[in-house]
Amino acid sequence: MDAKITKARIGHMLSYDWIKIVAICTVVVVVWVLLFTTLAPRATLGQTFEIYVYSRVSLRTNLGSLDSLHGNNSLSYSALSYDVLDMAQNNLIDGSEGTVMSAHFAAGQGDVLFISSYEYDSGEDDANGEPVMTSDLYEYITGYMGYSAWLGGENEYPYGSAQNNPNRQDYLTSCRQYLEQYYTGDIAAASAEQDKQAIEEDFRARIDGDNRYKRESQIQAGLVQEYERIEDLRIAYNNIVGYLSADDKGADGETPTLSIPELELTVQSENDENGDGTVDGNDTRQVKGYFSFDLSNVPGLENILTTTRSADETATSQSVNMVIVNPRMQEEALRYEQITFLDYIIKESARLKDLNSGS
Repeated sequence: MDAKITKARIGHMLSYDWIKIVAICTVVVVVWVLLFTTLAPRATLGQTFEIYVYSRVSLRTNLGSLDSLHGNNSLSYSALSYDVLDMAQNNLIDGSEGTVMSAHFAAGQGDVLFISSYEYDSGEDDANGEPVMTSDLYEYITGYMGYSAWLGGENEYPYGSAQNNPNRQDYLTSCRQYLEQYYTGDIAAASAEQDKQAIEEDFRARIDGDNRYKRESQIQAGLVQEYERIEDLRIAYNNIVGYLSADDKGADGETPTLSIPELELTVQSENDENGDGTVDGNDTRQVKGYFSFDLSNVPGLENILTTTRSADETATSQSVNMVIVNPRMQEEALRYEQITFLDYIIKESARLKDLNSGS
């Protein structure tokens, strides 16, 4: 039998079978893509870290790759844990902030929002003819309070009927309670020891179905990272609490590095406030809100974050705030990545300040 391959025979085959060849190649490619999509780890809401930068605020420095933020660099600290598999930065354009945030936040997206608390003339006057002052932070909170973590401790949450809003529990208190599950004794003490059995039990339950942990060797390697993640969170939490302490001194040398500003909010009341016999949109009450960390006093913050919301519209780090977004939409283990991220911002600001000053 003559089985010799010739140009004529190849040409004959292609002229009659090219459709079959293209079809086979297409099927191979589709199968390969489906296998890759099916077997590859899929980032959950908690495993995706999303940064939102409000208009008039600039993230001045490149935070680097996700691998770098995991701590795979020359620094002694990291921004995010190993279990964050993806990240994104959304720079909101003036006038379109509401459209983007409404769509994204309703879908459970978002982790932190950088925004200015600088007060400016709203363009409206009060009953006495005086200008009504507002701020981007105030406008944001009045529209997106339900998506923002409460930082008011035991203070009354602005909406008394919002019992089912999971974000109404104080965020720092929740973080402390989460950590206390995995330590014996005071988590603020340097001698605090991990309850590794509790960590392992919860870790194994959490990774059920995760394609990254099919073999016991992979699980053991993951456990090492999990112990480190929880310890890093404990350190970051204690640092943040310390930065808020009255004993701490920030950039001005007098007041703490961090503060939680108090907002005077007007909210819908559930009672007949104006005495007209009905409860409607005209019944409002004044409440206090605590929804952001003021970063103005972080030493060297101008190397990372600035805003042009200022008296002369020049870039400054004064009035830059960080709001924690949608923490309760994420699985509990990854609900506090914002704490380590905030600690990272403070440490990195100080490092860049020293670097730029030559010290």
